[in-house]
Amino acid sequence: MRVISNFFSDELAVDLGTVNTVIFAPGVGVVLNEPSAVAINKYSGEVLAVGTEAYKLLGREPHDTEVYRPVRNGTIDNFEAAEKMLAAFIRRAHGNRNKRSRLVVGVPGASTGLEQRSVRDAAHDAKAARVDLVDEGLAAALGAGLSFETEQAHLIVDVGGGTTNVAVVASGAVVASTSLLAAGNKMDEAIQSYIRSKHEMQIGVRTAEEVKKELGTSVSSSNAGTNVTRKLEVIGKGVIDGMAKVVMLSSEEVREALEPVITEMIAAVRRIIEEAQPDVTADIYRSGILLTGGGALLTGLAERLQSELRLHVTVADEPLLAVAMGAGRLVADAEWLQRVALRQDVPVWQASEELVVNW
Repeated sequence: MRVISNFFSDELAVDLGTVNTVIFAPGVGVVLNEPSAVAINKYSGEVLAVGTEAYKLLGREPHDTEVYRPVRNGTIDNFEAAEKMLAAFIRRAHGNRNKRSRLVVGVPGASTGLEQRSVRDAAHDAKAARVDLVDEGLAAALGAGLSFETEQAHLIVDVGGGTTNVAVVASGAVVASTSLLAAGNKMDEAIQSYIRSKHEMQIGVRTAEEVKKELGTSVSSSNAGTNVTRKLEVIGKGVIDGMAKVVMLSSEEVREALEPVITEMIAAVRRIIEEAQPDVTADIYRSGILLTGGGALLTGLAERLQSELRLHVTVADEPLLAVAMGAGRLVADAEWLQRVALRQDVPVWQASEELVVNW
């Protein structure tokens, strides 16, 4: 982990992701990039480890320790664990100094008022002096280098761990945005489910993620221009007898497992294009799709999107860091941040859902 010991700024941009949390400091760069995990003592509530150290314990926890991944599907699933994790991350980003920071945090475009409030509350409880929330799609676009002044509409597909955020951005603001659960974690679950049903073997979350990274692909080997099928030895637990079991898994099998998730993702992108105004559709045809997030690294995903949607697809230079870097650009531009930050002056009950009364 990288710690900036001489970092004194009070402003930070945070990508509070389901899989990883990235913190960016203007003028410094990325000061923290750690798994979104925290290990807590079951009896005392003491934080034993966060980030990489906590993630190493996942699936192998000591009897008195609980490992939490408090962000699920892009939103906070365990408020207390999220607050403790975020407080520890902010303290590390400040070189282990206790300072109150102004935070800009990226959230999914389809997040509800209640979900946004939970992020704000967790950040405030983690000693943040002020919290501004921005759409992850906009942040990803800015982090990938899109200019504030560009009036042409761009389509951003940010494939994260918990959600895939699809947004249309123009003139430094969001034109349309949606998010769906077909993302990195759903891919891991699809691999686990496939191996259980096809090979009668259980594997853990960490093993599924490793399989995805090593063999994950969205195109067949023949369509990729090679007839070479990659293989990986996977060790798990037999469903029938509960004993250790070894399976030689191929990239074609992983592609088959991931196909439903990829299909859902492509359908969402197609839907937002179909619902766009004619001028926006014309702009997207010219500018194409900008692909960001960890899922952008999945073999063949850019080519699959380009083939299915007949649009040029560009992968960001730093897809994993795009949201944090874009939020960092907004931290440095207070006037633009005020314009694009998600408002919180609507009552929570009203923002979450329409009140319906049946007489």
